[in-house]
Amino acid sequence: MTASINDLLKERSLEEIEATLDYFGAVPRFGRRRQDLVKALAALFTDSPARWLDRLMEGDLRILKRLCDAGSEVRVELIPTDYPMVIEVLHIATFEKASTDDLVLGSIPAVFYDLIAKEIDAVIERKEKDGTFEVERLALGALNTFGVVPLSTFVDTVFDEFQDLEEVRTFAASLAACPVFRLYQEEYKGVVYMVSPDIENFEDLMRKRRKMYKGVRRYARLDVNDLRASGENAPFGFYGAHTREGQELLDMLERVGYEGDELEYAAHTAWINAQYEPDEKNLDLLLSPVTHKDADIASYEEFVECANIILRYANSVPKWLLKGHSADQTGLLIYSLPEDYFLEEFQENLNLGEEVMKYFDNANRVRPVPPDDPCPCGSGLSYRFCHGKYLS
Repeated sequence: MTASINDLLKERSLEEIEATLDYFGAVPRFGRRRQDLVKALAALFTDSPARWLDRLMEGDLRILKRLCDAGSEVRVELIPTDYPMVIEVLHIATFEKASTDDLVLGSIPAVFYDLIAKEIDAVIERKEKDGTFEVERLALGALNTFGVVPLSTFVDTVFDEFQDLEEVRTFAASLAACPVFRLYQEEYKGVVYMVSPDIENFEDLMRKRRKMYKGVRRYARLDVNDLRASGENAPFGFYGAHTREGQELLDMLERVGYEGDELEYAAHTAWINAQYEPDEKNLDLLLSPVTHKDADIASYEEFVECANIILRYANSVPKWLLKGHSADQTGLLIYSLPEDYFLEEFQENLNLGEEVMKYFDNANRVRPVPPDDPCPCGSGLSYRFCHGKYLS
């Protein structure tokens, strides 16, 4: 097994090897030559797979389980994530584009499959039972809800539900070891911030907060249970599963045909796109879960109602630019649907459908029998004077 791992690691750059060791906290104290680092990483992977699996995030572990369940080197269709997964960056699993842009193909190399296939279920079960995933969900939910939040505010928020000092200490120890806490810290103007992995340019977001939304000074006080729920189903989190607007959105998405992973992703898409400033491009992105299902929506009125459900949801959720406050609360970043926004597109689809039906109507008008032959209905009349007369 070690020889196979060594062969695999030979293909990696020195930077990749160092980054992998650093992530798992296994950089050797002595011996920093390439051969020493390769040996250390090979030992890490082979000696105790459960140890390094334990340091992966929930989303990574659950994707690895899906790949292991499929089998060694078997490619599995997956919805692409907004940001690279740890298992992708560290080359523990491989991902490539599928034939459709909506999916990627993930697989697990035989070397890693042999190492973890018998371990991963036990690791996931233990982390579920000991509360590790609960800590991660709360931390990730808080990050994704605020977008960018000072470390001190982040700590105050996630510790808000604790009263007992011993519980605080236990939770603090778990949080300090949480991959979310270690991975997503940035410094801006001398202050340490926690930054959502869904943020592409946190400095740009900070500048917009200071210049365009400086009237919003305090970070919102948000319910810890809502934050924890929004950290579930990573990397496709969703805020508002327990709110009226969030449930209305989920019900609508199910009604137009979303289910399973696609439902989770559509809801996540609505949440993330609700964060951006209202303009034509961002409105198109926000409404994409509806426009992608146009063939399943029967009328223009239903189209508009589905769109308004998304907009009501978007205006109710905490906004990154507003420090966790919503558009409804502040009157800022309000999304609205322009008059007749879908009408042109819907009319084009309707006209196309009518043209197609005309073609088939004409095709159906071809006489099935000669006009003077007996009508196939058995009436005894010639076809021209029976059913044929309706087609003349």
